[in-house]
Amino acid sequence: MKTRVRMMRAWVWLALGFQLGCGVGGGLGPRDLDDDGHPAELDCDDADPTVWRSVTGYVDSDGDGVGDADGPVTCVGDTTKGWAREAGDCAPGDATRWRSVPGLYPDADGDGATGKGPVTGCVGATLAGYQEQPGEPDCDDRDAAVSALSEVWADTDGDGVGAGMAIDWCPSRGRPPPTGYALTSGDCAPGDTGRWRMLPFTHRDEDGDGFAVAMEGTVCSGEQLPPGYDTVSDPEDCDDRNANRTVRVQRWLDPDGDGYGEGAPVLRCVGPGESAPGETFQGGDCAPGDDTRWRSLDYASRDEDGDGRFSRSAGAVCSGFWLPQGYSSAERDDDCDDANAARFQAWSVYADEDGDRVGSGAASTVCAGTTVPAGYSTQATDCAPHDATAWRMLGFTHRDTDGDTYTVAQSGELCAGTALPAGYAAQPLSGEDCDDSNAAAFRNMTAYADTDGDGVGAGPSTVLCTNGQVPTAWSASGTDCDAQDATRWQNLAAAHADHDGDGFTAPIPAQLFCIGKTMPLPYFIKAVGNDCDDADVARYRWTYLYRDQDADGIGATPREMMCIGASAVAGWSRYGDDADDNDTAVQTDEAMDEELSLILDL
Repeated sequence: MKTRVRMMRAWVWLALGFQLGCGVGGGLGPRDLDDDGHPAELDCDDADPTVWRSVTGYVDSDGDGVGDADGPVTCVGDTTKGWAREAGDCAPGDATRWRSVPGLYPDADGDGATGKGPVTGCVGATLAGYQEQPGEPDCDDRDAAVSALSEVWADTDGDGVGAGMAIDWCPSRGRPPPTGYALTSGDCAPGDTGRWRMLPFTHRDEDGDGFAVAMEGTVCSGEQLPPGYDTVSDPEDCDDRNANRTVRVQRWLDPDGDGYGEGAPVLRCVGPGESAPGETFQGGDCAPGDDTRWRSLDYASRDEDGDGRFSRSAGAVCSGFWLPQGYSSAERDDDCDDANAARFQAWSVYADEDGDRVGSGAASTVCAGTTVPAGYSTQATDCAPHDATAWRMLGFTHRDTDGDTYTVAQSGELCAGTALPAGYAAQPLSGEDCDDSNAAAFRNMTAYADTDGDGVGAGPSTVLCTNGQVPTAWSASGTDCDAQDATRWQNLAAAHADHDGDGFTAPIPAQLFCIGKTMPLPYFIKAVGNDCDDADVARYRWTYLYRDQDADGIGATPREMMCIGASAVAGWSRYGDDADDNDTAVQTDEAMDEELSLILDL
């Protein structure tokens, strides 16, 4: 492919030389297009100065002196590298190997054991990776530490110990046995991953209750003996076939069936919750003929009147699961009168003479029920003991004398009820009152005199106390630029003008006008287009045009920037590629087109 490209380059240079009059007959001597000192007739590539001599060679990319037969080399120079005259490199990318040797035996790991052979090997100066004679069979020629086969056994339960017939396996370094096989045999339970070896035991717990009987033997196990087998003595089991029966326990006669017996106990091999009819596993019944009571319990409080509240009183009473009603093990003292069920709570109260639920005077203690006794209160802050509508002191920070909800700052305190009376407040209401004696005037507003009635005032500002609205003949704005003309009130600057009235503006120095809603013509605040001649209504836009002397619609360079209107100017065109602007029939350069086509054909 490279040779073909070089030949094409040579022909191109030759064609250009003919066009320029520099051929063989030009008197310039032998051709040497690449200027390498070798005539083209003797140069195998006259377009490349680095090569000139024809050879029969082959690409030698690894530099081992033997080339690749699939990569021919035909043209070289004095400094050309990466080629050789001899072909047949069996490893073109490996400088250490280049020749094929038959009758060898593979030994890639160099352990002396060989793979299947004989084979033809690709080698270099030595026979590295091969042996001339067969060695011991190598099951893994990539691992020098391993050559002989080992045996493995089927491990169906995956516990690491196999069973059954062995198979051969190559134990390469870092390579585990095949899936489902193990290096060790002798699994006593091939289908159970938790058991694989026989272990001895000396004690047996058949019912799994943690109590055992002496028994010796062996059992298929895993790391440890399975549950129910042990080599140490557990507590002796009185019945190893029933997990609920472990050791002999005491039982008492229980004629009343309350779970507590009387008299001396007897020993039974039963479970913790088992008992024969008429027997129980606890003694000490304090009332043998009463199945609701069997033990003595201490109490610390009594409820003699049965109102559910207790007074301190310690002692003991024969009971059942809990103390009988009217007794408590906790020290309680929440009944101020344990002889009267209607009175139990001690109240610290104050006399409430006016019945507003707030009292006054000194405190007293009264024993009553769940509510404050009538005529008393738990509070002693009544500031008007004889007025039921007032009972507490409330502070105020604002007054509203005229009742317009606008306030003035004034602090104080007065006796009140649930809230401050009208005219007093603890915070500003609707706002600050500029006249608290007049409900129709409450807000200060800054206003300006509006003499022409256009809604915009002028002159110095005046502060008025109002009802929230600026009164007639006044305005909240003081920027009227003509206080005597109702049609004008704002100053606006015009930066654009349309003097010729063509609908397009041109920039002007900023001019300030006192106007109403709109700017007077021909002035504008914002630009409309960009008029290139605001004195001529027929011209308003800039564009580039080319002189068209032959009037064929296409002009020629140079172009000019011109101010025009909706249509182009006569004798000018928007296009500028006319090859002959004096001939209406010619618009392109045929000679130039032909030369361009010839160059492209080369």
